[in-house]
Amino acid sequence: MAMEYYKITEGPYSDVVVVDGDFMYLSGLISEDLETGNQVIGDITTETRQTLNNLEKILKDHGSDMEHVVRVEVILHDFADRFDMNEEYVKHFHPDKMPARVCFGGVDLAGGCKIEIMVIARKAK
Repeated sequence: MAMEYYKITEGPYSDVVVVDGDFMYLSGLISEDLETGNQVIGDITTETRQTLNNLEKILKDHGSDMEHVVRVEVILHDFADRFDMNEEYVKHFHPDKMPARVCFGGVDLAGGCKIEIMVIARKAK
């Protein structure tokens, strides 16, 4: 099994691990501006949009896209935010190709974030 490890942000982990040149495992993404490293703080819609924009950029940089996302884990600070999060979330995926997903809340997230997203995706062929 061949594995490639990529660092994008600070932290004692890899941000992306590619297995056998096909499957991509992305660590938890937050509403961070990937260019400046500054956290984008706002309402759940703002943070969801920034986090999913980060996901789209990382996938593109590693040879994939949103249509190749297989599974998503969404962690919310406040589970009541799931309705507003879902309104933004669905804008980033093809309606007929929604990935499998788990969503849970009531968790204290790093830096006071309202959302963290982890993903498994395939490379685009």
